[in-house]
Amino acid sequence: MLNALSFIGRHNAGKTTLLTNLINLLSENGYKVGVIKHAHADLKIPLAKDSEKLFLAGASQVYVSSPKITINYRRQAAEKTLTELYESLNNDLDLILVEGFKEEDLPKIEVVRAEINPTPILAPNTIALVTDIPMELDLPIFGFTEIELLLNFIISYFNLQ
Repeated sequence: MLNALSFIGRHNAGKTTLLTNLINLLSENGYKVGVIKHAHADLKIPLAKDSEKLFLAGASQVYVSSPKITINYRRQAAEKTLTELYESLNNDLDLILVEGFKEEDLPKIEVVRAEINPTPILAPNTIALVTDIPMELDLPIFGFTEIELLLNFIISYFNLQ
């Protein structure tokens, strides 16, 4: 299985912002990064372009292809498992960052923000925390502005070259 790391935490704790910053740094350093994001509710598709209109009209699947990006809208009877989502990713990725899926058997970094969730979940396989709260735990703890340190921790954890 590919290198995968899950980021968990309560809604609005800052997971997506943190991941965006990490992806920028990883990409700048030449790493190929995939992302799998869990959504608890049905996705809302904006009615912005013809491809979305075709899907919303009832098409079972719509591919939109351009020279540099391909988007696939696909209806499904049931939510895909994390394993099924892995299998749909390219094999040339260096790292898969997963937002959510806290019940899965993956190494996890928990995002804890004082005004959202002052008490960490500390799910099994938690390898580090990113927080704005001073804590004494037997885990590496990073602040929200310590993105470079977190990046180095992740690179070391997965032995990325």
